[in-house]
Amino acid sequence: MRLVGCQIDTECPEERLEAIHRLRESGAAALILNTCQRLEVFTCTEQPLPELAMSQQWEDAIAFERLARIAAGLESRILGELEILGQVRSAYKTFRERHQQDRCRLDRLFQDALALARKARRESGIDRNLTSLSALACRELLARVPNGEPIAVIGSGSIASSVTRYLGKRSRSPVRVTSRCPDRAMSLAMEVGGFGGGLAEMDHLLKGVVGIITATAAPHPVLYAEHLTEAQRPLYIVDLGVPPDTHESVRMIEQVDYTGLEAIEAKAQFNTEERRERAEIASRLIREGAQAWSRAR
Repeated sequence: MRLVGCQIDTECPEERLEAIHRLRESGAAALILNTCQRLEVFTCTEQPLPELAMSQQWEDAIAFERLARIAAGLESRILGELEILGQVRSAYKTFRERHQQDRCRLDRLFQDALALARKARRESGIDRNLTSLSALACRELLARVPNGEPIAVIGSGSIASSVTRYLGKRSRSPVRVTSRCPDRAMSLAMEVGGFGGGLAEMDHLLKGVVGIITATAAPHPVLYAEHLTEAQRPLYIVDLGVPPDTHESVRMIEQVDYTGLEAIEAKAQFNTEERRERAEIASRLIREGAQAWSRAR
């Protein structure tokens, strides 16, 4: 069995969603990695994929190395980014859930790639002293809002989950969660003693909030000015969405303080030279690990 990885060439959010739908409809046993920076697919050559615009393709040891590099944060805008490992794990979990019957041929391979990424992180220290984007977003918000006042999280994916749990542990503010999956929003909110619901209930969930953190994978804004008529003022919003989850109309509202992803990322960019040196070590470990994996096969 030969491993193959490919990058889907699309910057249009709607086209990306269509590509994911076609991949899932094809029934191919594949790990689909959909993040703000990339849409990449890893499968075996025996699994036919639908006709999609692919900008890059890798095979065997190079594809294995590519997946491990992504999980180690070597392909991220912030070297060693912490969230990406969780996103790869989430993609792997979805793969296991959707392909119970034919996952065994790829299952071990994906586990090996994740294990190699963790080893590279641990031995290189690439993420040492690096604060996650979710933690930075929470700190940014908590520094501005009165402790104990209600806060809302929009989204229930990997980053939104990290945000919610951070807020639950480090603030006395009640947390409300809303996402397009009401059950996931409610389950996540219950972890921190809050309550949640679907996007259709957003007006109600945002009533009286003093702060909002958005972190969805939506291809378009989900937060509009009309959702905030009963939110408190001043209102602080931190938007981690790509593209932004917040409509431009929100940013024009008086006493709404908006912080986008780029501003949060800028806070994470420190010790750049040292991190580059650690990235070189991680790259070497992964390259050697991929070569050893290939020889063992």
